[in-house]
Amino acid sequence: MSVTVLPYLADVSAASSAPSSVKQTTGKTNTNFKDVLDAATSAQQKMAVDALIAASGSEAVSVSTVQKILGFNPQYTVSSTQAPVATTQETANTDPAPATSASSETTQTPKTTTSDSDKDSLGCPSELEPYFKEASEKYNVDINLLKAIAKAESNFNPNAVSSAGALGVMQLMPSTASSLGISNAYNARENIMGGAQVIASNLKKYNGDISLALAAYNAGSGNVDKYGGIPPFKETQNYVNKVMNYYKNA
Repeated sequence: MSVTVLPYLADVSAASSAPSSVKQTTGKTNTNFKDVLDAATSAQQKMAVDALIAASGSEAVSVSTVQKILGFNPQYTVSSTQAPVATTQETANTDPAPATSASSETTQTPKTTTSDSDKDSLGCPSELEPYFKEASEKYNVDINLLKAIAKAESNFNPNAVSSAGALGVMQLMPSTASSLGISNAYNARENIMGGAQVIASNLKKYNGDISLALAAYNAGSGNVDKYGGIPPFKETQNYVNKVMNYYKNA
């Protein structure tokens, strides 16, 4: 795969759409050139990542791939004050985040290369197994359901990032991760625990209906409530079917 990204792609359009001023306490409007440059840089990087994802033919690429091909680290961080456009867990979701936070304990994901013989039937690497087991026991969610979600979301890639900015194994949006107390969404354990907490909350809300819980995970519970079931979105319908197939065959 060969992708060429111009370093100043959409420089003018990005800058023109960026916030060009900040309000001072005096009520006057003053130009803040640094804000314009930061917004333009962020817009350029997002367009470049989008182009890379499109060229790869997948829904997400790893951070290492972005760094290797594009030469920068994507600015999709949990601490970002302006989160990317929400999709998973957040689209039209008006429900407050679960009150209980996932553990913020930092556990480094092993970097050992995993062979096919070290994976289960869904392709889950053995080094992630303890995290899924812990999450399953803590949030009382079937471990195979958690793995099925991870398979569909990132194929168990802790460094996956989507064009919408969803991160890690369970593809958590930055604001969702932050609300769960996750300090590093690329940390496999934290991410899996967070995803388990979200799906557990959805299962409770929908009285154990797995399909509705998955639809809410993908499109937001606001949409599930609005349509009284799985929303009429092709992406969400395909997502629910994909995860359910993985789950049944696990």
